[in-house]
Amino acid sequence: MKKTIVHTCSSALVRPNGIVRYINAVMDLQRSLGHCVIFVTDAAPSQQINADKIIYINKESAYAPDMRDNHVWLQISSTVVNQIELAFRQLDVEPSLVVAHDLHSFLGCEKKFKDGVFVQHESDILTPGARYSFLSDEYLTQQLEIVHRTKWRTGLTVPSTHIDPRRPIYTPSPFTVTGAVKKEKTRGLLYIGDATERKGAREFMDMARQLAVTPTVITHEPDAELFAGADVYTFGLAQQQEMYALMGEHRVAYMPSRNECPGLAILECLQFMPVVLNGAYAWSEYHNHTGALIRTGQDIYTTLADHLLNDIVYDRQMLDTYSVNSVQYWKNLST
Repeated sequence: MKKTIVHTCSSALVRPNGIVRYINAVMDLQRSLGHCVIFVTDAAPSQQINADKIIYINKESAYAPDMRDNHVWLQISSTVVNQIELAFRQLDVEPSLVVAHDLHSFLGCEKKFKDGVFVQHESDILTPGARYSFLSDEYLTQQLEIVHRTKWRTGLTVPSTHIDPRRPIYTPSPFTVTGAVKKEKTRGLLYIGDATERKGAREFMDMARQLAVTPTVITHEPDAELFAGADVYTFGLAQQQEMYALMGEHRVAYMPSRNECPGLAILECLQFMPVVLNGAYAWSEYHNHTGALIRTGQDIYTTLADHLLNDIVYDRQMLDTYSVNSVQYWKNLST
């Protein structure tokens, strides 16, 4: 039966990031099932949104970001919340399902709908004691309070976490595996991410120097001084196939992120090659079931060197199983 499903996220987080790619993946799946998908936000999206209809108030976002270290430091904006409330007044159908993807959008429609799904994309919410995302203390505290008291379902993008919502459900990225693993590899070491401490960019570049290799970096910060000496590439959200083609040329990826939720780029890389994570960071346990190689200390260097120097057969079976299950979770929620 055809349903109307609404996704909502504020303009503050509609940027070239994993959240938008996650939202599009869910909407693509739901539309393939024959549902009508509507996206509600406060301002005209700056990124491609794969919805049947997009509702917004402003041409440009009214969100005034607090910038620290050249990144947005998220804080709560009552203006953005109010504008999302206004945008929802333009909705002329009663949706079967509402999915909110950030704090502002949840606050903008919580009162309008008795039930929905509030998906937790913020890594600082999911991993105890981690403060690597750019969230103000107020933003983090309010979101934690909400997941513990709301009668909405709380969507967890990881299978387990330290938070204890009243109505938790598992909402992994509905990841569909694309392409086959190439036998012939023309490139060695790969990293995907920005130049921040959270992503472990400096840790990656240090490891590349220890291995004495010229790494490949895929980033939306191609001019970052930290990546000097690497082969640097950047791709837009609509250039997925071009990005995948480059990924597929590599022998191994190293993603030393200090926190993720749980990391779409890791799943994408696992389509084509082994991915090494730093097990010293608690969030890495979320990838025990995807096939990532979780290592610590000297074992990180040894594992990377082994894959760079030897033709090791890569078995993608764990990722393939994860892919099937992740899609089924969203099918169950959407039908």
